[in-house]
Amino acid sequence: MTDNPADYETFQAEMRRLLSDLKGAAPEIVEAETARLQAMAEQVQDERGRERARFRAAELPRLLAGPAPATSEQFRQAQILFAEAIDGDGPAQTRIAEIERAIEQIGLLSTQAPRREAGAIRRMSSPLIRLVDHLRSTAG
Repeated sequence: MTDNPADYETFQAEMRRLLSDLKGAAPEIVEAETARLQAMAEQVQDERGRERARFRAAELPRLLAGPAPATSEQFRQAQILFAEAIDGDGPAQTRIAEIERAIEQIGLLSTQAPRREAGAIRRMSSPLIRLVDHLRSTAG
């Protein structure tokens, strides 16, 4: 870091570099780099950019930690449904019906899940939808 005032784009570039370089780093390294990034944020010239940089710098440890692991019963059930649908066998028409039921049940589970896990559960349907499309195109 230099003594020259930074711009927000320079700050963002450093933030991206740290997000890439610090994956799996020790907590004390993350803490030191967060402090350095916060100091850099204070040097951003324009006020709006400085405020954004302060906020982003404070987010560095959380962003490096990633999302909390899923723990809900709904997530666990959705994982089971997903695995069964992917691993199923039999004729294409039978599999399509089974996969469509799994997609429906996964959608229902996502509405019952804690908010922080609902999106991840919903996204489990995407590969299943593609599998149904594939089965329909090859069975026809």
